Amino acid sequence: MIFIGSLSLLLAACSAGEKTVTKTTTTTTTTTTTIASDTTGSADASLTGAGSALPMVNSPYPGPYKIIDKDGVAMREGRFPEGQSGGTLMRSTFPDPKTFNYWAASDLGSRDIAALMFSGLLTIDPYNGEIIPDLAESFNVDKDGLTYTAKLRKGLVWSDGKPITSEDVVFTWNTLIKGGYGNSSLRDVTTINGASPKVTAIDNLTVKFETPVPFAPFLRLIGIPFAPKHIVKPIIDAPDGRKNFDHFWSVNSDPSSFVVSGPYKIKQFVPSQRVTLEANPKYSMVNKKGEKLPYFSAITYLLVPDSTTSLLKFRARETDIQQIRPRDVLTLMPVRKEEDFQLYNLGPSISTTFITFNQNRRSNPKTKKPYISPKKSAWFNDVNFRQAINHVLNREQMVANYFKGLGFPQHTSEPTSSPYFNPELKAFKPDAAYSLSLLEKSGFKKKDDGKLYDKDGNVVEFTIIAPAGSTFSEAVGNMIVNDLLALGIKANLQLINFNILINKTENSLDWESCIFSLQAGDPLEPNDGANVYKSDGRLHVFDQRIPGSDGKTVVTDARPWEKRLDEIFNQGATTLDKSKRTELYREYQKIIYDQAPFVYLINPMSIYAVRNSIQNYQPTFFSQPNAGLHNVEEIWKK
Repeated sequence: MIFIGSLSLLLAACSAGEKTVTKTTTTTTTTTTTIASDTTGSADASLTGAGSALPMVNSPYPGPYKIIDKDGVAMREGRFPEGQSGGTLMRSTFPDPKTFNYWAASDLGSRDIAALMFSGLLTIDPYNGEIIPDLAESFNVDKDGLTYTAKLRKGLVWSDGKPITSEDVVFTWNTLIKGGYGNSSLRDVTTINGASPKVTAIDNLTVKFETPVPFAPFLRLIGIPFAPKHIVKPIIDAPDGRKNFDHFWSVNSDPSSFVVSGPYKIKQFVPSQRVTLEANPKYSMVNKKGEKLPYFSAITYLLVPDSTTSLLKFRARETDIQQIRPRDVLTLMPVRKEEDFQLYNLGPSISTTFITFNQNRRSNPKTKKPYISPKKSAWFNDVNFRQAINHVLNREQMVANYFKGLGFPQHTSEPTSSPYFNPELKAFKPDAAYSLSLLEKSGFKKKDDGKLYDKDGNVVEFTIIAPAGSTFSEAVGNMIVNDLLALGIKANLQLINFNILINKTENSLDWESCIFSLQAGDPLEPNDGANVYKSDGRLHVFDQRIPGSDGKTVVTDARPWEKRLDEIFNQGATTLDKSKRTELYREYQKIIYDQAPFVYLINPMSIYAVRNSIQNYQPTFFSQPNAGLHNVEEIWKK
């Protein structure tokens, strides 16, 4: 199971606890994944500490999945050694999930849990990044590049026993996604020039997707999970259907109301304590002996206040798997044998972390007041101001102090692992004098009292919000505050509840600056970021527009460079030639680099600690969104 879809919000960021292929068959050979080097050195270098090395994982390719017939159902057969059924996989997460509705979730924590409950037609092979069938038996792309056909495996049923049919897929695409229900980011990444694909049912098991023009990343998007029509349609057909859907399968919903296609379903949610999912007995996968999967009877997430508590729970043997902050690696290396776990390096993190400024120039239609102070809006809309921030931050020091060297500075919108990464964009080096010269071009002046003033004589001071509970937010946020003092800027770091932060950036829009992290489900496809970089995107954080009652976002005040980004993402999606796509996506990176709507910070290596009792754990670079648990159905505890 690999996330497919759009960029998702990650609890900022880097603390422990969202490319063009048109193949109709799966690969049958071992594939090597090459990770590009970053600007500071090799991104896949070994991590060394306590006399031991921690090289990047290189899990062997187990071969393609086989489909077998069992009692009239086309079951997927597992690829790993048989294990023992039963027991509970223990994990931890923070903060509490916002929703269990996959199609309404915008934060990674909520989607992480919801993704265990719902599957799609296709998925990403975690060993090579290629597209393979999931609930589909087969798929085909016509030569014209406009028509995609997928056939469901026979005999599949939802957890309530109702058949899974092509009508469920059609309903999800033509109503939920096209209609912008829940998190409209899914629509952002599946439309071309505002047009959605035409989705029709050929028969009970076969679905046809037709795009108006060639859509390069579309095959990868067919893997978006689909919903049970017989359950969801009555919800949105009722009065206030859009509002109903936003609250459907929420954290307050009765667990018995969930009808799923994935390996697990919600059993219990106790706020601030735990979320427990139980195995779906109707799930369509067996091991090589024909025994039903998944092995674990349940997965429980302990809900903890912060990353430090999360690590303490792991070291107390209350959890089985834990994402590790790079700063903790040297502490953990010597105690692996004593505390009975192994460390795994999944490679450079595929998330991006940044500080951004609210460039919203509009007023709240209800209060008639500006979302943000006009004087501060003027600062944040000044590219010289944003670039001054870019050029004063000491990212190398952040890596050394917070990651203890086990990370790298980030300067661009695409990770170095992307095949579309623009190597011409060079690292920003801290240079306060140069930053002050940029500010002076816009009338700012640092006076003898050490404070920075704008051209109207206003002292430059603003608030940076960041999620509470993240040591990254606090530590790196304070480093940013300190770096800005060199320019005479007073920044006030305010740590707030993650869900409150999301509401501010997505709905109320009453914020000034924010530390964010975003994670893609597919690190090989830039179109995953369409919901962020297009002006009408639902995560266009630096200047968020609010969708109307119909779920559509109308943009009338896009800046020239925003309009060019819109064009690039539309053209990139409809361009099949790899070299032309590369040219377009490198241009988008250059625009972000020059305009600095996001001031990128630092990124870690993705490291996990896993109990030795956990079997069949085979993490890969592409399985980072799943904590390496891409084969969660076949994971078991000895």
